[in-house]
Amino acid sequence: MNKQLRGLFCAAALAAMLALPALAAEQTHRAYLCGYPDGSIRPNAPVTRAQLACTLVRLAEEPLPEPECVTFFDVPSSHWACAQIGKLTGLGLLPFGDGGWFLPSAAVSWRELCSVLDTLAGSETGREAFPALTGAWAEKTVFEAGQGSAAGGAAVSRAELARAMNSLLSRSPDREDAQLRAAAWYWDNQDETAWYYADLIEAAVDHTCRIPAAAEQWTAIG
Repeated sequence: MNKQLRGLFCAAALAAMLALPALAAEQTHRAYLCGYPDGSIRPNAPVTRAQLACTLVRLAEEPLPEPECVTFFDVPSSHWACAQIGKLTGLGLLPFGDGGWFLPSAAVSWRELCSVLDTLAGSETGREAFPALTGAWAEKTVFEAGQGSAAGGAAVSRAELARAMNSLLSRSPDREDAQLRAAAWYWDNQDETAWYYADLIEAAVDHTCRIPAAAEQWTAIG
């Protein structure tokens, strides 16, 4: 091969390499919504105050500091979410619990969810522990929440919470992704045409992924 042809070949090879898209950095997405012992995830069930407390603790990106001791008449030490409720209310990050009653099984409304996000974004502790979530909320990132529900008195469903949190955190699950579909473990989230199908899997499964374009490419589960 003469020098001229070799030069053209090298130039073409270099141009081809430069044209390749940069490999997206791998991200770790932790699960923040848990299923039930019967193997369900209950997309249409309302999110309770106790469930929201657990969701937020799982979404914390930095360790939460030690809180002040807060107790509620209806949250004994044996309650399954006692630690999470005590942590967030003791830090002033969960605006529930007037009069000594937390009402852990009460449904969370859209207005209440927005109030919680306002509280997180308005607190230095909240901003430090939840930088992505509070940053998106403070910038008023589009708060999409399945079916176009408005922030009012209506209860937030578990599927809507997954869609809302994924939207705020810029998680973009792809229902066609083979690994995501393999992680469809819950018997009541098997309909791949349901609007919440991919969002619930995204919310309920620890995974790593790359985001080279509009949607995630899962790289591993767990």
